[in-house]
Amino acid sequence: MAYRKNDPRRMALNILSRVLGPDENTNGSKSDGGYTNILLDSVISDSGISGPDRALLTRLVCGVTERKITLDYIIGKLSSRPVAKLDADVLNLLRLGIYQMRYMERIPAHAAINETVNLARPSGRGFVNAILRSYQRSGGIPLPDISTNAAYRFSVTYSVPEELCRRFIDIFGEKSAESVLSASNAVPPLTLRVNTLRTDRETLTAKLSSEGFACEPTPNSPYGIRVRGDGIPSAVLDGDAFVQDEASQLCTMALDPFPGCRMLDTCSCPGSKSFSSALLMKNEGKIISCDLHESKLPLITREAEKLGITVIETLCRDSSVPFVTDGQLFDRVLCDVPCSGFGVMAKKPEIRYRSLADAAELPSLQYSILEASCGAVAPGGVLVYSTCTLLPEENEMIADRFTAEHPDFIPVPLNLGNLTSIDGRITLLPDKNGTDGFFIAKFMRKKV
Repeated sequence: MAYRKNDPRRMALNILSRVLGPDENTNGSKSDGGYTNILLDSVISDSGISGPDRALLTRLVCGVTERKITLDYIIGKLSSRPVAKLDADVLNLLRLGIYQMRYMERIPAHAAINETVNLARPSGRGFVNAILRSYQRSGGIPLPDISTNAAYRFSVTYSVPEELCRRFIDIFGEKSAESVLSASNAVPPLTLRVNTLRTDRETLTAKLSSEGFACEPTPNSPYGIRVRGDGIPSAVLDGDAFVQDEASQLCTMALDPFPGCRMLDTCSCPGSKSFSSALLMKNEGKIISCDLHESKLPLITREAEKLGITVIETLCRDSSVPFVTDGQLFDRVLCDVPCSGFGVMAKKPEIRYRSLADAAELPSLQYSILEASCGAVAPGGVLVYSTCTLLPEENEMIADRFTAEHPDFIPVPLNLGNLTSIDGRITLLPDKNGTDGFFIAKFMRKKV
């Protein structure tokens, strides 16, 4: 059957075949387990797709990825064949069709069904059509109710693996865990950090509003704007702002870099914390921004040039190895370490499917980076440890160990807008703070 070039549903099917890797819900066909944002950016760039088609493509890919467990539960209720035995393309088509009918009110059910069936191979077209029409007739398959096990119910309702639901219940309690999981499926606004070398928040807010964006100031960072609307704001394209969640902005505020200081950003890519720090420094001083992968460093250099930032120097290095200074220590050191990412599931939906077994290997690396970097802090200097996860073994337990093993570092109270912490630690939650899930710990090296 003929189909139009750059059909967003067909493009979504192709991306989903790569994002949703072999697991208990597929027939084991191979995929590259790609990240939705990276694959979407690549496909959009190569195809030139724009406007409503681009919006539909993005919504389908991110939405189906986010709701995979819920969608597979529904398919399992409708299909006589076990979900695990379904052909991978057939399964992804069913996910696409049901997602549109259940979560996209503006798409009529008949359009969702017809467009999805048209994408199926002849051998699977009848089956796909039958399941989708069965769902339409059902009026919506109910999800598990409160009488079922909480972790299982949360897993199906919020499309988060049951083991992670159990872990969140252990950490937060049942009620708060459900609130955090629910927030992981909310559509987050685009949060910008104002480039204060060129403009201020009030001026930029007025400009964004004139372009049709709904804007509100971030409640705790004086430099952030939450933006909702279609398209990319011109401020991002011309360097008057860059994308940075408020939690990340608060992290650099906790670091408190000052004009003329020397700063080390140990795990910097894609660079937003280096940029935000440079702005707090009024573009005076020096920042060494490091990453293990040299291929990523040009991203920092290009964005810094667009923003008019000149104090950043990039360096390819393994930050789990002690930093060898040139005789000068650093006033500020940031260790925003690789983590499980369970605080950013709303923005990177595929992260929720990472196994806790894989996450268990991270604390060793995280502590080695913190341990290797603390020696570069000057007496009286500040060290900040941060992650975008909510697991205590990657957060509080790392901070506890560091405090116990390094008596020359003391916790520093935090005052970040309306957020305060006497013990120098703050955990930001997506449901309570409207930010990424994020952990910040601040230390100061004692003066000799």
